[in-house]
Amino acid sequence: MSNSSRDGSSASLAISELYIEAYESFVEFARTLSDDEWSTAMQCTPEWTVREVLSHVAGIPDDGLAGRLDGFPGEPWTAAQIERNRDCSIVELFDRWDVQASEFAAAIEAMGEPRPAFDCHTHEHDIRHAIGRPGNRDTNIVDTAGTGFADGFTTPFAVTIEFEDGRSFSSGGEADTDSLGVTLRGVTPFDLFRSRLGRRTRDQVRGLDWVGADEDIDLVIDDWFVFGPSEIPIDE
Repeated sequence: MSNSSRDGSSASLAISELYIEAYESFVEFARTLSDDEWSTAMQCTPEWTVREVLSHVAGIPDDGLAGRLDGFPGEPWTAAQIERNRDCSIVELFDRWDVQASEFAAAIEAMGEPRPAFDCHTHEHDIRHAIGRPGNRDTNIVDTAGTGFADGFTTPFAVTIEFEDGRSFSSGGEADTDSLGVTLRGVTPFDLFRSRLGRRTRDQVRGLDWVGADEDIDLVIDDWFVFGPSEIPIDE
């Protein structure tokens, strides 16, 4: 299922299926990396190398199944993953992850917790950005996360997100207001997936094709970032 294209069924995919897709996609891509690429410094996660990203994403199921959840999902928790896996070889991490992936996918399915799938796929694209090998953007995970992030705004005025493919999502606007609302035009699920998870600066998001009063647009952007924003421009 790795590198699978969106086929219109992403909304119905189970969390476990999304995680397995993210895992398989990450590993298939990561197995192609050279030694130099593994040692590349990251821009999206500036404290890490590509190799340390693997320690993190492979460390999540290991920690989850072992019950090591103190501090989840904060920086000390992720730092401990990197330190714990520092002496493991890349092959050892792949092999351990392969053993644990299905059980962990079932566990997060039972919990109703999709974030590990989104996190894993986010870091694949972080690596792709770091080493200059973009691709694999039309996936079920990108579409599920991107469309989810296009909805659910709670502003007093309506917020409409218009995708390039013709889909449109509107939310907010429950309060009486004189505002005509805000519309963001011409974006993709990938744009939402990356920007709302902190892979864009505030100025980059503000530079998108917004329609509406400046103060209303700024209010939307105030609540835009689930993580971040990035301190440096991320161009993909």
